[in-house]
Order: sequence, then structure tokens, then C-alpha cells
Amino acid sequence: MSDLSKTQEQILRHHGGDGAFARQRITETYERRHDDEFWHFWQEKVAKNYQAGDGILDMGAGIGQFVQDCAQRYPDAQVYGIEAAPYMLEEPLALPQNAEILIDDLNDPKSNIAENSLSMVMANMVVHELVQPIKMFRAAYQWLKPGGRLCIIDLVRQPLSDYLERRYPGTALWDEETTVEDLEDAFEHFLEHNRYHADDIEFMLTAGGFKVIEKSLQRNGRFVWLVVEK
Repeated sequence: MSDLSKTQEQILRHHGGDGAFARQRITETYERRHDDEFWHFWQEKVAKNYQAGDGILDMGAGIGQFVQDCAQRYPDAQVYGIEAAPYMLEEPLALPQNAEILIDDLNDPKSNIAENSLSMVMANMVVHELVQPIKMFRAAYQWLKPGGRLCIIDLVRQPLSDYLERRYPGTALWDEETTVEDLEDAFEHFLEHNRYHADDIEFMLTAGGFKVIEKSLQRNGRFVWLVVEK
């Protein structure tokens, strides 16, 4: 089995074995996750050193919604998306001529993107899915031009109590009707969603040469918005 196939199996397990549902959920929540607040943050913190002709990359592009958005917002840029899950690529969006989706494994990216060619890279809800994100961070560093910025938005470590109380409100956690299968799924996802602390992600990035520009916790500390610069 190839490394890409292993990653595809891993992603499908992470999505509960239901790729179609994962695709639908990601698609339907896109606008909410990329509202005016997000785009203000992106323009102020991530696009700071963008120049016409620079490249833009979305790591974990899904069906290509963010790729499409960036291609329209930055028509002078070459915009890439990297995706591995086949169910995300079954019916890809129609993209402008300055955009394309690349099939690659973010555990060890090999895409043919020129070094020092990108000014913006996004990794949105990707880091927690990777057993090790070092190779992805290293590739981003190589592809970014000096002054280019990487934006990470992701789940970060939280107490088990907070996690389970959101999934099982009231006394549901202890209800007889709560199945072993559901509890096992909850605890497996807890381990994945709590793989890294915000400081862990910052440490990995700065160890590789990045400089922190912005770091803020969102939604009661469950998410981090982190921007670093090459």
C-alpha cells in the first residue's frame, strides 16, 4: 500500500468512515467559517506581504472552496490547493484559470511548487489530523518566499470534561442508551482533536525557522488562529 493510500484511509477513519457526510458538512459550513471577520483577519495578518504574481496555497483544500475564493480575490496570483481524500475530489468546483487542485499527501508533500514562490499558505483544520505535521510545515517553509506567511486555524488541546460535556449534555454521558460504539468514537476523536496544544504548534513552527506574527485563542480556547512568517 502506498503512503498516499494509507493517508487516505486515515482521513476516512477520521471522518467517521462516511466521506460523503464529511464532504457535505465541510461544504455547508464554509461560509460561516469564512465570514467578514475571517477575511479581515486574512487581509490584515496573512496577506500583508502579498504582491501581484505571488502564489497562494490551501493545504487540505476539500472541494476547493477556499481555492476558488482566493483565485477570485487575487486574480494575479497562481492559487493551489492540496487534497488527498478521493471523496472531496469526486465533484470538484469549477475553478478559474489561475487555480488548480493537486493530489498530494500532507504527511510528506511532494507537489511540484517552486521554492520561494508563495506569499500565503493556509492550513485550516489540518494539523490535528496529522500524526506529525513537521514535513508539511517544512514544505510550506520551502515554498514560501521570504516574508511569506502561513496561517493555521485548528483545534487545540482542551480538558476532557469540556469535550464530553459538549457531546453529551446533561446526564447523557451516563445514560444506559449511550452505546459502547458511540463512546469509543467520542474518545477516539478526543485524542485526535486534542493531539496538540497551541504552544506545541508554535514550538514546531519556530523550530523550523518561522517567526510568530499572530497567535490568538478562539471559541473559549478550543481553537488557535496562528500566523507565522518566513
